[in-house]
Amino acid sequence: MYTMTVYRDFGRTLLSQSLRALWGKVAGFSTSKARPRARGALGVAVLLAALCAGLAPAQAQTVNYDLKTTSVMRIKLPVSQAVTVVISDAVGKIVSADPAIADAQPITDKSLYLAGKAFGTTTVNLFSSDGAPVGLLAVEVGVDTADIARSIREAVPSSSVKVSSVNGRVRLGGSVSDAVTMQKVLDIVAQYGSPAVINTMTISGGQQVNLEVRILEAQRDAGRELGIQWGGSIGGVTTNIKGGPANPVTNSFASFVTNIISTGGGINLTATINALEGKHLVRTLAEPNLTTLSGVSASFLAGGQVPIRTPDQNGNATLSYRDFGVRLVFQPTVLDDDRIQIHLTPEVSGINGFTSSGDPVFNTRNLDATVELRDGQSFSVAGLLQSNTNLNQNQLPWLGDVPILGSLFKSSSFQKHDTELVVIVTPRLVQPSVPGQVAATPLDATQPANDLEFFALGQMEVTPKMLKNFETGNGVIGPYGYIIELGSSM
Repeated sequence: MYTMTVYRDFGRTLLSQSLRALWGKVAGFSTSKARPRARGALGVAVLLAALCAGLAPAQAQTVNYDLKTTSVMRIKLPVSQAVTVVISDAVGKIVSADPAIADAQPITDKSLYLAGKAFGTTTVNLFSSDGAPVGLLAVEVGVDTADIARSIREAVPSSSVKVSSVNGRVRLGGSVSDAVTMQKVLDIVAQYGSPAVINTMTISGGQQVNLEVRILEAQRDAGRELGIQWGGSIGGVTTNIKGGPANPVTNSFASFVTNIISTGGGINLTATINALEGKHLVRTLAEPNLTTLSGVSASFLAGGQVPIRTPDQNGNATLSYRDFGVRLVFQPTVLDDDRIQIHLTPEVSGINGFTSSGDPVFNTRNLDATVELRDGQSFSVAGLLQSNTNLNQNQLPWLGDVPILGSLFKSSSFQKHDTELVVIVTPRLVQPSVPGQVAATPLDATQPANDLEFFALGQMEVTPKMLKNFETGNGVIGPYGYIIELGSSM
């Protein structure tokens, strides 16, 4: 008849309950019918063997030390872990040189228990019963290098990192693909509490990043002005009736004077009409390119310097220089899967005028941003659309309010300023050219013209196609080539 034993231990109770079905299948019993089958005895034997195998304690880690064949036994032990050393002959005394690093406790006369306490190296001396030295254990206590290597392989499977220990410190060797992967490996090792890490890893492959930056700006100005100013003299007395905010210049392009009334009785009336419409467009395009290694910042400046006067404590003027032009400063970091993180600070500046004391006034457009892109992708990291409209109207009191006729006694102006700015970045992973390959330059497509091409043909530069036409006489009727030697080697 089938019975079930309930143990006091809760874990064993669950184990016994889980084995009920296994007992029934192997021994031939059923939970509903206690009828044995023919293979009941064999099932009991199999169940007892499985139960003993499952409940048997794990065998402790041991090291065999043969005193006859080995003079010094070297043991590498992870910190906070222990090992049992089984000795071939009986020993009388065991002494650890530094119990704070490795503690050795005898179990029997032929075995001892060795536990790692702290990072470092020490020795454990073995003596016979009469005090003669018979053996030596050289113990190095460090981190679990096997576990570290397994964690690195799981986190960074593409790396080839070798983990070892030196005097209890972790030593990392091998190679990684980039600086980001190296930092990941170092972060994993730091979790194991090693007091120091000896990093001998190398970065394989050149992770060089070329950054293309396009800075596009368009400034549009539009203005219109219309005003009438009356003036003249009556009986020798000069009169001036202003219809605008300022006196128009009579000889300027936008102003003209007309004589309204002129009599011999000393009456002379003139009208100055000021009319102007102006349009202004400025387009700026800067495309700086810069290449640097991953994790290394680089800078670029195409422009110049201007002196800036600054008074010192004594009131004397000192000069300092200010850069202007197109500047690019960026630092790329290559991540996994060809992702590139970029911190960039482009700037476009120029002299926009001067103060009354002669100091320059700068017009500057700059930004500071960090973006993440893949190789060859583009991103608009900055944009600006600014529109300023200014309407101004001046008139004579009361007269300017008269419908229709009031326009003769007022001055109106309209000004509009629009600015559009966009900054686009495109990073690329690049490699240097192979040996023997000539890098292209902007001057490869043209050559300086010789005297005949410059004076006779008016060409300042000639292209290879033009030189080929000169040599073959393309488009020339009759003999050619006997006046001057025109070869491609000039």
